[in-house]
Amino acid sequence: MGVRTRKKVGPVNYANRGMIFESQIDLSNEMYEAQDRAVINKRPTPVKVLERKGQYITLAVFEKPSTVDYDGIYRDRRIDFEAKEVSDLMRLDLSRIEDHQYDHLEKSHRHGSIAFILVSFTRNRKMYLLPFVALRVFKQASELPGGRKSISIDDFEIEGYEIRNGRVPVDYLKVVDKVWFSETV
Repeated sequence: MGVRTRKKVGPVNYANRGMIFESQIDLSNEMYEAQDRAVINKRPTPVKVLERKGQYITLAVFEKPSTVDYDGIYRDRRIDFEAKEVSDLMRLDLSRIEDHQYDHLEKSHRHGSIAFILVSFTRNRKMYLLPFVALRVFKQASELPGGRKSISIDDFEIEGYEIRNGRVPVDYLKVVDKVWFSETV
């Protein structure tokens, strides 16, 4: 038997994390629009093209950070939200919500938007909607000396709302109705 050695791992690349969750949200949004319930769009990340070869882009850079993943209109109200998919069983690291994303949600909330994050815990097969007001409490607490830098799944159970299967793959509007429009789920 050989000796097992640990492979040195470089920095974690989050570039494609969440693609499955986002594709489920995209499908849900298409279905919402087809049902004439809402118009919610995925926001593109601003990109500056540096080189082209014919019709192909061969080199590009992000021009500036995007705001949040999704925005749109539902029941005459603006919606802004960020989607995060996590493989950890127990928590979402607050570092996954970048400052520009948090700032955009804060401004949107202040101006009357329905602002929140959607989080998918892939190993637990659970999805939650966490309103911005709850996110703000966790973010502010994290900035205190010794403050916790993550939101546990138990916190999501208490402060968030589980998204259950519904008429669409990620039926978050059912929760939005309950939280912002006082309708029972």
